[in-house]
Amino acid sequence: MSFVNRHAWALAGVLALTGCQHAAPALAPDVAARLESTPGGFLSGEVTGLSEAAVLDNKDFVWTLAFSPDSSRVAYTHLGARAYQLALWTLEPSPARVVDQDVNPHDFDLEALAFSPDGTLLASAGWDGVVRLYDAATGASRGSARTEESLTAVAFHPEGGHLVVGSERGLLTLLRVADLAWVSESRPHTDRVSALAFAPDGTLYSGGWDKRIQVLEGREEALPRGVARLRYAREGGFVRVSGTLDGRASLVWALDARAPGVLLGAEAASEAGLEPALLKETVTLPTALGALVVPVARGHRLRFKGLEVEGVDVAVCDTCLPPGVQGVLGAPFTERFDVSFDEATGELVLTAKALAPEGEEAPRGLVLSPRATFTFASHVNDVTVDAAGQRLGVALSKAKALRSREVYEREKKGLVEPHSEDNAAALVEAASGRVLRQWTAHRGVVATAAISPDGRALASGGWDKQLYLWREGQASPVARRGFGWSVRRVRFSPDGRYVGVAAWTPQKATGNQESDPSAALFTVGYAAPSVERR
Repeated sequence: MSFVNRHAWALAGVLALTGCQHAAPALAPDVAARLESTPGGFLSGEVTGLSEAAVLDNKDFVWTLAFSPDSSRVAYTHLGARAYQLALWTLEPSPARVVDQDVNPHDFDLEALAFSPDGTLLASAGWDGVVRLYDAATGASRGSARTEESLTAVAFHPEGGHLVVGSERGLLTLLRVADLAWVSESRPHTDRVSALAFAPDGTLYSGGWDKRIQVLEGREEALPRGVARLRYAREGGFVRVSGTLDGRASLVWALDARAPGVLLGAEAASEAGLEPALLKETVTLPTALGALVVPVARGHRLRFKGLEVEGVDVAVCDTCLPPGVQGVLGAPFTERFDVSFDEATGELVLTAKALAPEGEEAPRGLVLSPRATFTFASHVNDVTVDAAGQRLGVALSKAKALRSREVYEREKKGLVEPHSEDNAAALVEAASGRVLRQWTAHRGVVATAAISPDGRALASGGWDKQLYLWREGQASPVARRGFGWSVRRVRFSPDGRYVGVAAWTPQKATGNQESDPSAALFTVGYAAPSVERR
């Protein structure tokens, strides 16, 4: 029997939810038993309503929410008192918080979460450009990697060995899960990547603010050798790029062909596992202060995305560094590479001068290749895919989902945006991009649209504070709930039993600080549910 039937969930706060109160009936014992005994099973049928199940947060802004593949856990990110935090809960036998931990500073939104296909890992991606992995059972850190652009979306490949992150500049980066090493990248969007959703066969649906869903497939291909395209900055008379040393330290480097060596600060050296006091060998460097004898570490490895540079000697010299960088790529490095600038993309291109030995096989890796482009009249804010990979749930809005002063002023005055057909939750055919049905009840930005596992229902949320549950073939909503502020993310659990909601809430600085729900769970009702297998 499902734990919903075994337990009457105690609400963790007062559900200040208004609107059409269509309650969801409990699952029949035989259906619950079939669901629990069917690996990869999910409910299918006509949805009839929602019932409040639990409030997980009613104090903080919650940005996003994700269920584990077996629907036994849920994670969400929220804006805590000191930092952005990750909360992880188990749902069986009753909701219980596992961990609630700081992740990054307030300056960097944390709006992307995903569980690995086997449910053992949880990934987050944030505006600090960092991908982080956690143990999905305990929340313990399992590694991190810094990318070059602010991140807005993340998804695991169905086979589990890779994950993809999307950036606010339209870049998709493919990383190897085992060590978060860079594998390949492409820039299929000209604006923010708003959502990433893999179908079971590995097809990737990437939504963007350029009003497109890009359809991509992963292919094992030969990777370019001896070339890297890097974001760069010009500061203090130097070009600065990011790269890693020995796979341990992600550092900011200045390119300076005048420098006599590859130079590193003492703190960065320690971060990479090189303790300057323990280095026995020294080298003499000419500096503005005269000749300096500094420790040197030989035979190390630099990595710039897919470009690896072996056999690098690194001298540790704090006084040799310009302000704001952790290392200098001097003459021994620049003599090995040509440097050019792609003004169209704002990237620096490093190209090895020495060709690879004849007959040496090029490295291979997974590459995301374009298959199709679906273009819409509105900005794409969210994309989800059903269990069969045949239908998409898509959130569309006339305006970009940006929190401008105009938006805040309108909300403060209690003004409701006029109705627009361009603000919609849409059911879309995955093979063709054809809109099968769209619902336009939301006023203003439709931030999120979650498709049910069977592809027959859609849950949507928006900045009008509303959560709707839609059923195929019906114009009016099956259920509606009102929240205290913007609904940010809605997701069906993989088994179809629940809908999880991430929302902002009017924060209170006094008393117990409790407010309207911002992370909430609902049980989904079905008229005559059956159990299907993925």
